[in-house]
Amino acid sequence: MRYALEVPVLGSLVLTHSWDGAIKGLKAWPPQDRPPVAPPFYGFRVMVGIAFLMLFVVVAGQVLRWRERLWDSVWFLRLCQATAPLGFIAVIAGWITTEVGRQPWAIYGLLRTADSVSPSLTSADVAVSFILYVVVYLIMFPTGIAFMASIVRDGPRQEDTAPDVIESGRPSLPFEDVARPRTEG
Repeated sequence: MRYALEVPVLGSLVLTHSWDGAIKGLKAWPPQDRPPVAPPFYGFRVMVGIAFLMLFVVVAGQVLRWRERLWDSVWFLRLCQATAPLGFIAVIAGWITTEVGRQPWAIYGLLRTADSVSPSLTSADVAVSFILYVVVYLIMFPTGIAFMASIVRDGPRQEDTAPDVIESGRPSLPFEDVARPRTEG
């Protein structure tokens, strides 16, 4: 790989849970046994690029908020609109990065499903994770519905429509003096 950014021993620590674990490169395998490289390579870069773009949007929003120009910045609101689907795209790119290397081999019978599962993930971990997701969604969903229902119940905000006070001493209506009957005396 050209222009690779490498962190020493991080790969072996993540993949083998050991500081000095051996990681075989692609060239250690016969060409017919190598997984496709392009989808995970580009999927990872798309995912990381989107993360930096979303980070920029957050920082720009915070700066605009500090300057009290957040709601007046049309360009920022349009940027938020344009970046709304990027989280979903990043999740899909991450899924491609994770699954493309191992899934075809399990589907075609070249790799047992038991061997394609992450070794550090137990069934208890999956159960706890699932239960926590259920609990969080059982709290978030009714809370969101109740909040939105309260907004609908309150109705639209009524703004004060009283005319501004004119400080120049002129009458408040342009023809007020003309409409008054004149008294001669």
